[in-house]
Amino acid sequence: MAYVLGGPNNEADGFTTAIASFALRAMHESIGLVNMTNVVTPTQGNEFLVPNFAPITYQDYNANSTSGTWGTGDANVQNPALGQGSITASPAVASTAFDIFYGWTTSFQLAATLGGELGESFAEKVDQRVTAAFLQFKATPGNTYYPTSADGFDRVLELGAMELLPSGATAGNATAGFTAVEVLELARLVKQNFKVARMPGAPVIVLDSNGNDGVVGSSLTRLLGELTGGAVSQSGGSNLSALGNELLQSGKIESVYGCQIMFTTFLQTATRDVDGVSVSALVGAYFGDSALFTVMKEGLQIKTGETPGGLQMWLTGIGYFGSGVGDLRRGGAINIQQA
Repeated sequence: MAYVLGGPNNEADGFTTAIASFALRAMHESIGLVNMTNVVTPTQGNEFLVPNFAPITYQDYNANSTSGTWGTGDANVQNPALGQGSITASPAVASTAFDIFYGWTTSFQLAATLGGELGESFAEKVDQRVTAAFLQFKATPGNTYYPTSADGFDRVLELGAMELLPSGATAGNATAGFTAVEVLELARLVKQNFKVARMPGAPVIVLDSNGNDGVVGSSLTRLLGELTGGAVSQSGGSNLSALGNELLQSGKIESVYGCQIMFTTFLQTATRDVDGVSVSALVGAYFGDSALFTVMKEGLQIKTGETPGGLQMWLTGIGYFGSGVGDLRRGGAINIQQA
């Protein structure tokens, strides 16, 4: 069914209006990694400034001592280091063009297709910048700590990177508490390290859905096998676990060992030392609240216009945003070894 978009009441605008409407709907209905970050507006220009304060801790107090800074009692003045990070937003553009005759004669389904494509692509571009931010986390295993604080207990400065070896591999130079062979083992180690860092809430783990460890394949495929024993009973019939079914249905698991596990096709590739050997790895992440920020200078805008000559309409989607790490104490990288 085709529609002629003409008339005295600007009916011709209906085609481009429909494109914008479907683009916004697609963007708002998308469930991506950006939902796991804090979405903020710039505090200055196109930058969001994130202050980081070293910990201020309580110490046991003895009023009869004179060993402290004040001369009476043993309380010492703490002068914590103040750091400041910044996350910068930058433009992203998707542009296309189509014949003016499309807007005059074609079905509104084309407008829905064009709009949906622009909206979904925008959501994917935001997720790509979120995964690029994973590279800012500490690249190597082992936590980095602040100097011993006033109460005598260490505080984490940067969470160490987790390592995920190929399925069935044998670790030769594993870092205790940071190297895993199974995805479920990785989730246990992430939860343990989150407790070591005394981070509140449940960590989010982001892994690959399209990688290749040379044995089983992607982390998603590996986890499905670990949860369901291959998903099908050896003696016939269904043997799909509840968690396996959730993974297949939604592409993520809300809670396993107190962690939410998500998957994406947009992880960045980097050369990393995994189990003491320099290899090609996909860089995932585990993080909690306030670890990652997405700075929105401008959200999705749809612009249209007529090209010179009058035979084409241009269509452009525009955004101005960026993602980055706000606090290295609250998240870490996951180095996933690839074949």
